[in-house]
Amino acid sequence: MSLTKLPSGRWRAQVYDPARGRNVSVSRILGGQGTFQTKTEAKRAREWARERLGDLSAEETSLHSFWERWTTDPLFARPKESTNIHNRERTRAFVERYGTRTMDTIDDAVVADWLAGGKRNGTIPALRAMFNDAASAKGGRRVRRNPFARLGVSRGPGRRHEQPPTEEQVWRIIGCAREQANPSFAAWLQVAAFTGLRPGELDALRRVNVDLGRSRIRVTEQFSAATRTFTSPKNGQAREAPLTEPAREAIVSLPIEGEFCFAPIRGTHWTAASRAYHWKAVRAAAGWSGSLYLATRHFAGWYMVNELELPSEDVAIALGHTDGGELVRKLYGHRDRERALDRVTAAYEGTASHTQMRLI
Repeated sequence: MSLTKLPSGRWRAQVYDPARGRNVSVSRILGGQGTFQTKTEAKRAREWARERLGDLSAEETSLHSFWERWTTDPLFARPKESTNIHNRERTRAFVERYGTRTMDTIDDAVVADWLAGGKRNGTIPALRAMFNDAASAKGGRRVRRNPFARLGVSRGPGRRHEQPPTEEQVWRIIGCAREQANPSFAAWLQVAAFTGLRPGELDALRRVNVDLGRSRIRVTEQFSAATRTFTSPKNGQAREAPLTEPAREAIVSLPIEGEFCFAPIRGTHWTAASRAYHWKAVRAAAGWSGSLYLATRHFAGWYMVNELELPSEDVAIALGHTDGGELVRKLYGHRDRERALDRVTAAYEGTASHTQMRLI
């Protein structure tokens, strides 16, 4: 907070000093006292101090200078290290292109130039977060407005219109995994496709978290490919997932070779890097051109909705969503149009005679 009311009733005013890399009392910039009788006086002193600091060199107020601080100072760190890595990667190219500019010259024209062609829309959230911090007190109020705020630009359809494989194709992929890779990877794929667990959650799955008696899988952690560490699940909440019959068969078919359910080598666990080589060979042998995610978690959501005809709310719980089924309806469901029309037609068949009687 740049303005703080003290227990004495007086107000303390602070500003961010780039030379020191932290907030300091306005007295360090203006001299004199650092607390004031009223909030108005404190605000006025804060603005004077900011004007004084406005004489900083262009290098000290450059985009690159702030980005270096934003990506290294714990003050701006997000709770998950993987998020920090993601934000750094998503903003790096922008900084390489415009880094010599001062922060206050990053305007709508720069944004339009950066987003031209529509291929960089995915960088908007991270850039918006960076400029939000730059506009905050802890960021030194480097900008007065966020040029990436409220752009109304879509990140694209994502996986919404991608069709997952059929059940027959999934079993073909699993069969090819047994031939091209090993039983552990084939079982990994089978559990992924018929539970919807995320890849990192399966990589971290320990046998102690598989409850065969209750047909439940306790999802308490994931292995982060970005940080190469075990972290909490995606939304930060542990949960239970269904141990479906195909998943149960896959797990019990494997020998116990350590604490992890799926082990490429005794005592270890799968990672994104160790899976990549095998997945490339498997998808080629199976004739599948889509992604691993589409063939596993995305397929699981589609299968539960279309083949099992489960409510979106139930599918959401199984997949670990907390939105009551909204994402399932928008992204995973891919509700089969022909089946939907057949269900509607069949529902009306039961009322046809009653309707006909009313028309006679």
